[in-house]
Amino acid sequence: MSKWKEILKKEGLLEVGDFVIEVSLESECPCKDDSIYPAVLIYDTKNEEVYYLDEPFEPVGNFKEALEQVFEWFERYKNGEKPLMKRSPKKSAPEEVVRRFLEAIKSLE
Repeated sequence: MSKWKEILKKEGLLEVGDFVIEVSLESECPCKDDSIYPAVLIYDTKNEEVYYLDEPFEPVGNFKEALEQVFEWFERYKNGEKPLMKRSPKKSAPEEVVRRFLEAIKSLE
């Protein structure tokens, strides 16, 4: 397993470029079916702003399953797919932030 994946698995946090990425679990509220989903917060240290990934994550049973989905999405980003980063449900991250995030993710070995 890659070093960055090991760090996320062990700590739930990863620093890469100008970003601190946190992976956790989130339940949908109001709780309609007790499903939990991966939650990915992205702190931009350059602009001191917080964003989140708004990808169509599937329900998971535990943190390990959440990480597997996050790893899959990060691989997509490394291959050029643009992340759905948001500041709030109605406000997307600025293009400049998305571009820097993609560059940071592509640097992961």
